[in-house]
Amino acid sequence: MFRGSWFAFIVAVGALLSANSGPLAHAQNVGGVFGPEITPNSRAAEVRFAFAPSSDGRPDRFTSRLHYQQTITDSIRLRGVVQGADTNTSDFDFDLVQFEAQWQFIEDEDRGWDSALRLDIQIADDRPDLIALNWTSDVPLSEKVFVRGIAQGGFQVGDNRADGIFLQSRFGLNYKTEPGYTLQVQVFNFWGTTSDFQDLNDQNHSIGPAVSGPLGDKWSFEASTLFGLTDATSDVDLRLFVVRKF
Repeated sequence: MFRGSWFAFIVAVGALLSANSGPLAHAQNVGGVFGPEITPNSRAAEVRFAFAPSSDGRPDRFTSRLHYQQTITDSIRLRGVVQGADTNTSDFDFDLVQFEAQWQFIEDEDRGWDSALRLDIQIADDRPDLIALNWTSDVPLSEKVFVRGIAQGGFQVGDNRADGIFLQSRFGLNYKTEPGYTLQVQVFNFWGTTSDFQDLNDQNHSIGPAVSGPLGDKWSFEASTLFGLTDATSDVDLRLFVVRKF
């Protein structure tokens, strides 16, 4: 009953809201379907790359992102992000910096359900800044299969900001294999704002497979491909994330 009700709730949130890394018209999706779990006394750096081949009159586009994160308590983690991307005025340029604070407020060892909130403060180069709150949860379906859902609401600040709340979500169905790898199906969508819901073809919706796992004791990776489901979305996004733990 517990697992079924929460699974239905997460799917409903995903269908209602559903996300990429932010309201960016020109940057490729380097967002992840991130989980709630906080590992105490951990530090890590991560680099992310996303590439979209030219299609439908769009040129090749490339985005890269660098993270550094560190836990400060057993349930709180801080992260800093710097991102660069192809823009409308240059081949590649600084895009944004982002500061994140994640708090895991549920760790249910009996049922295996974890949940966390993450606050994002994004300072962008050529558009209004963004403040967003994310909710992420993992719900196990079996020993090897779990579902992950993320819902985000954010608002812009600064000059030329859009009205309303930006609504996003992410969804992942995950299967754990041996030795330590995870196969995933990921869904990303961006619906616009509460003051201006766009037509479906003007929204950003994508889906695709991913695989993640260890590369030795200190390194890990995630490789994924996203396929656009609407005219406004890139036909294909090729993505690679590499993490180094300290």
